[in-house]
Amino acid sequence: MEAGIALSGAAAPESHEALASLNKFLSVVAKHDDAAMVLALATFIEDTLGRLLLAYLRDCKASKELVEGFNAPLGTLGTRTKAAFAFGLLNKQQYQDIEILRKIRNQFAHNWEGVALDSSDIKAMIGQLSGYTLDQKPIEGGLRQRVLVTLSTCCIELRVFLGRLHAGKATKALNVSHRLSTSKPTETGGWPYVE
Repeated sequence: MEAGIALSGAAAPESHEALASLNKFLSVVAKHDDAAMVLALATFIEDTLGRLLLAYLRDCKASKELVEGFNAPLGTLGTRTKAAFAFGLLNKQQYQDIEILRKIRNQFAHNWEGVALDSSDIKAMIGQLSGYTLDQKPIEGGLRQRVLVTLSTCCIELRVFLGRLHAGKATKALNVSHRLSTSKPTETGGWPYVE
């Protein structure tokens, strides 16, 4: 996968902006040093997961309060990753790769010296990454390439899924709520009820 080229060609007009920002991100992140690359990948995925959750959940104030704002329960990379996996928005491999990225990010974010991709603990975590690519070819290069390509692929997949949700081509959360009532609601579009 060439850095900076996420997707091109015919796409719905609403997806052009998303693809342009993704391509810009992928071309910029590849130029960062190791620490900045890891932090940028984690931040981009955290933001994308937040957008994905909001696109999937009901369009209401409660959803926004869960995902955005001070002390939002789903406001961190860790909680967003777990929620997205629990809702079926991430597959197991994506979930595990993002969890590994989160742990590597924490190493870089909370240590001011002696942190590098080739340190034994981080190297071991990188070895656990799936190494998944869109073309399913092995990743060539060292530790940096394994992190960059595996997580860039995840960024692409998440942004494409987000675009599909916005375009109505993927299923949003269904309203499965109901009221226990023996009579039909009197207003049109009322609640589901038990007969």
